[in-house]
Amino acid sequence: MEKLVNADEFVERFMVGNMDHLRYKHSPVKVFRLIDIAPYLKIPIPPILFGYNLLIHLTEGYFEHQVGPKVYVVNAPAVLMSTYGNISAIKSVDTSAKGHCVLINDSAMTSIFREQEILNIFTISPLLNLSKDVSDGINQLFRMLYEELHTSDPYKELTESLLKSLLLKIIKLSASNRVLSRTQEIAMLFKQLVHKHCRKQKHIGFYTDKLAVSANYLNRCVSTVYNKSSKQLILEVLVMHAQLMLFESSNSVSDICYELDFPDPSYFSRVFKKLVGMSPTDYRYTTRQ
Repeated sequence: MEKLVNADEFVERFMVGNMDHLRYKHSPVKVFRLIDIAPYLKIPIPPILFGYNLLIHLTEGYFEHQVGPKVYVVNAPAVLMSTYGNISAIKSVDTSAKGHCVLINDSAMTSIFREQEILNIFTISPLLNLSKDVSDGINQLFRMLYEELHTSDPYKELTESLLKSLLLKIIKLSASNRVLSRTQEIAMLFKQLVHKHCRKQKHIGFYTDKLAVSANYLNRCVSTVYNKSSKQLILEVLVMHAQLMLFESSNSVSDICYELDFPDPSYFSRVFKKLVGMSPTDYRYTTRQ
């Protein structure tokens, strides 16, 4: 089973040079400057299951970042966000990129934000392009958060307040602060549950029990919001996990197929190629070069 990659492990595996300045005390919220990260990344970075909610504010430069199955080309000024449970990969990066990167532990999210706010965060499009004026305003909050977290004795209430202000501002800019309908709420909650549980729970019944709805109603909600069935969404998330396992483990394609509960390797390969654009074997070879 693939494991979550924490900040220190990311530094060890995917960055070069003396990274002592990025070693971080254990904290539910971490913030880094992109000028301390971008020049040292071993690009491309293959899909990993990052153990945090990820928020990047880009003020100068560009990068290409995969969130789930989609690759986003991010040009400054912009914000990119990947919520916990998504699989991320970095395709390319401008080594002179500037801005900030914030990592938020999932437990911190649930303690700082109300459930409705978390749902709104989950609905944000991963990429939000900004005007320069708006970006400058957001950058002030990022700088204040960075400075507070890098003091010898960070003030917890202040860091939480700054973080909440940042994310609520992003929610407002993305127009995700609307009141969700019951259909949207069920679909969003289902997607969250799938990202967190699909490795062990692949059957619709688990999710309908969690959400206290019927399978037909769940399918209608998911189809309305995502234009796909509940089973299709689970399948897409499973393929993302397969990408991660193909890179991380030495298990055969067949072993990975059966571990993810696909009926047979040929079906697994067809689904994988349809969603990823290449066979599992080719994908493993490409990501390990």
